[in-house]
Amino acid sequence: MAADFGIGAQVHVRDASPSDLSPWPFEPSGIIVRSGGSALANVWGRAGGARMWWVEFDEPQSNAQGDGPFATAQVHEKYLELAPAVDGA
Repeated sequence: MAADFGIGAQVHVRDASPSDLSPWPFEPSGIIVRSGGSALANVWGRAGGARMWWVEFDEPQSNAQGDGPFATAQVHEKYLELAPAVDGA
């Protein structure tokens, strides 16, 4: 089942696999606030083809290189996981 990413989706940033680590090592959560430059068209490169999304983090984050903190960042979809739905909202 494909994840239904889009503006307003609550997400967690995770490693794609044990060998494909996220550039955000503290596994932040946040909300998708806009599509990235390639959200409507696949873009192929070193990271493969997929969409990018701008995520506004719940708390500012530093990246794996120690830069930051950043309130928002463009994140490759392969690193995103939808947050679980909240019952009774």
